Amino acid sequence: MRLRLAKRHREEFVLLARAIKVLGPRNYTALAKFTGLPVETVRYRVKHLLAKAGVRIQAHVDHGKLGLARYWLRLRFADGLDGLSVRFLEQLVVSGCLEHYGRLLPGGDYIAGLGLPPRFERSYRIMLDRLVDMGVLEGYSMHKVSWIRYLSMREDCYDFARGVWSFAWDGLHGRAPEDVSIEEDVLSKPRLDELDLQITAWLQVDALTPISEIARRLGVGYKRVLYHYREHVLKRGIIKRYILRWQGRAGRGNLAYMLVIVRDVSGRELEEVKRTFQRIPFTFFDTYVAGERLYIAYVILPVSYLQGCLSYIWRSLPPVRSRVVTELIDTGCSRAFAIPLELYSDGEGWTFSVSSNLRKLFKLLKVSEKIGEVR
Repeated sequence: MRLRLAKRHREEFVLLARAIKVLGPRNYTALAKFTGLPVETVRYRVKHLLAKAGVRIQAHVDHGKLGLARYWLRLRFADGLDGLSVRFLEQLVVSGCLEHYGRLLPGGDYIAGLGLPPRFERSYRIMLDRLVDMGVLEGYSMHKVSWIRYLSMREDCYDFARGVWSFAWDGLHGRAPEDVSIEEDVLSKPRLDELDLQITAWLQVDALTPISEIARRLGVGYKRVLYHYREHVLKRGIIKRYILRWQGRAGRGNLAYMLVIVRDVSGRELEEVKRTFQRIPFTFFDTYVAGERLYIAYVILPVSYLQGCLSYIWRSLPPVRSRVVTELIDTGCSRAFAIPLELYSDGEGWTFSVSSNLRKLFKLLKVSEKIGEVR
């Protein structure tokens, strides 16, 4: 009896996970109809049990609908600027379209993701070149991505009841690839206002935030916020889909953030590389730079699965083994952020200023120098 209950419990969680990806996390009535579970059971499992199992529900925002292209940065700060580097990156979150960053180990370079209007690409490179001239950066690379795919966790490989992964690496080849949410480098003229962006940003921070709570925090009437959410954010496709992301159970460490880079990937090789990382249960997202034939995957996994994952990649991709590079990301120096609200206004649209960012960096440098003098 206990085994049958455990099996049914697991099947219910798998069905609920699949329903959330299609229907979203807040329509409990629709989720209840899809799963056959009582509404209150669905509400409790979505709000409490998924988080307890280490699962986060994340909104995938289509940057192209906002007029933003996706870019990858790799930055190498000059020796002795470790303290300044993080403060500068945090400043770029506010004024430089930066949406996430992480320090690579053991080399110490930083990778970062941007949501940037393409018309500002040249200005951004000018800013980075100036930082090299100043001796703040030893070097950098900047890549505009052709597409990015967010992969929901493989719910068929996870035991939600016990909060543990349960699968065999050798069995992954026989499994059908899971669904993904793809965002291509296709930009449209933004049809949005500041309220649309504020709603979107709140849902990026926490996809379960009720619209009534967003209205209260913004100090805007509930009916107005609900209208913008339904008619703009949803109907215009600003939120493409909801992704279930595994990030470890509460209070437990021992996670590894891994960046996998494959260089000079041909078209035929790319399809096999994509399939391989789509099968891996821990792939969070992958992306491709067509002009440079550069593939990048971001993987979050328990440390105990790291060796098995590397072995699986090695066995699955013989033609490109010599071009695969793996780097670990410092879990204590890795952060993600919502879209850059501060850089948009209804009157001007998106803005970016090289001089403003450099002035703020000069201020950080002066503060850093004063701290060094005191020490």
